[in-house]
Amino acid sequence: MDLANRAGKAAIVLGYIVVFWMALPAAIWFASSWGDARLQLVRAPHGSGWLLVTAGVALLGWSWVELWRNGGGLPISALPPPRFTSGGPYRYVRHPGYLGFNIGLLGVGIVVGSPTLTYIIAPAFLPLWLAYAALEERGLLRRFGLTYVRYRRRVGIFPRFPVYPTLQLAMSLGAMPVRIEGKEHIPRSGPAVLISNHACYIDFLYVGAATRRQIRFVTTLEIYRIPLARWFMRRVGAIPLGRYRHDFAATREILRSLQDGELVGMFPEGERSTLGSLQAPLPAAAKLLARLPYPIVPVGISGSYDVGPRWSDRIRRRPVRVRIGPPIDLCVGDPMKGVAAALRGLVDTDPQPVHLEGLPLDRLARVLWACPRCRDEASWRAERLRCDACGAGWAPTSQGWFVDDTGEQCSLAEIASPLWDQPDEPPPPGPATAWSEAEFGSVHPLKSLGAGELELDTDALRFEDLQVPIDRIQRVTTERADTLQVATLDRMWQFRPKRQSAFRYFVYLMHQLNRRPHILSRERGSR
Repeated sequence: MDLANRAGKAAIVLGYIVVFWMALPAAIWFASSWGDARLQLVRAPHGSGWLLVTAGVALLGWSWVELWRNGGGLPISALPPPRFTSGGPYRYVRHPGYLGFNIGLLGVGIVVGSPTLTYIIAPAFLPLWLAYAALEERGLLRRFGLTYVRYRRRVGIFPRFPVYPTLQLAMSLGAMPVRIEGKEHIPRSGPAVLISNHACYIDFLYVGAATRRQIRFVTTLEIYRIPLARWFMRRVGAIPLGRYRHDFAATREILRSLQDGELVGMFPEGERSTLGSLQAPLPAAAKLLARLPYPIVPVGISGSYDVGPRWSDRIRRRPVRVRIGPPIDLCVGDPMKGVAAALRGLVDTDPQPVHLEGLPLDRLARVLWACPRCRDEASWRAERLRCDACGAGWAPTSQGWFVDDTGEQCSLAEIASPLWDQPDEPPPPGPATAWSEAEFGSVHPLKSLGAGELELDTDALRFEDLQVPIDRIQRVTTERADTLQVATLDRMWQFRPKRQSAFRYFVYLMHQLNRRPHILSRERGSR
């Protein structure tokens, strides 16, 4: 029986050699010669084609070596290699053998000066092998399942623009000034999770600048609704996470990435800090980290709040320091406290300072919607940090802090604390636009609810005919600096207020939810 199997395999291999490496090249040569003669095309050999021939043969040979060494087989569809391989040229293209053959074929046409081969047969060969590869991938999906699905997401049919390496190169050339300490704590190989505080939209660039390895950052699923952002996030290998629900798909992707020996980046605070203060990690994130049998490496970023505070929607070049600590053990004690303590020990100051020069000061009203001292809204001038009613005022200093009328120095977070820590009444009703999402799954367009009036009180959130009882709300988050997200167990709504601050609604709802200790909300300080 074994002898019969070997004979059958040998026959298949011989058949592939005869068909693909003897008959096919001969047919292509005959067709090109016949075409040149029939069409009376003039041959014009050119030596530049040898570059394409060399590149094609090298790519083709490299793919064979990779399949033989790590796949355990040959590039024969009827006898596919038993092991899945994603190394060598397969890191850059899914079918390097076919692509290499096509490149070499074009090069041969240029070398021998055959217009038919160069301009007709070689281009026509491209859609043929693409169709054949599509059929072949069906079998790969059946054999390797999710492993091949994940591979196909990361690697294209043709080489993709190296977005992540380009960003790393730009950071190393000083695109954004950053000083890094403790690089030796990041493993040079093997899996690890890098956790960091989060105060700026581009924090992932500062963490990524600390290692030459690619880091797969966990990012909000919401950004994938924007086509250009979706393209970018996929090219940098980000892992989408639905923040307003239990996202088991994201958890599985994190685990698979670590099992594959990759670096995963997480911001356990969930959202960017609105006022520059360190935030308590999300309970779900801390529990997941405590259960992972991989190194957890803390990273503290200082100065990124000054680069781009969340309320401003503007990025500036400011000096940033990244400090990387040794791996931490979260198996003992409260993992939330462990994560918070590790990050707190790596940042320079908490809260972080911010310089107001060059920022749109009118947008300070997003986080300072009333006078922090007297709560007057009509007389409060957020862009000047001054209240005409009570005379309270804060002057910015050259160090990024503020001095009040008594000469006391404080941070922006400390100025805003009366409004954020003790909201005395719900925001007044105001116009807003709204959207909803009924199904929690892969990202898809939201359903528009149109424009209406958004109203909050101690019992419910109301928008036109919609009424969401406070005791049904499970998650409250904010997207960008202008959108409120409210989710129950089975639905999510987004509201974009036109006059009121989205953070004002967020703060009030968080205080209502945090009165219930059993709630599955953020369970952290609102800052």
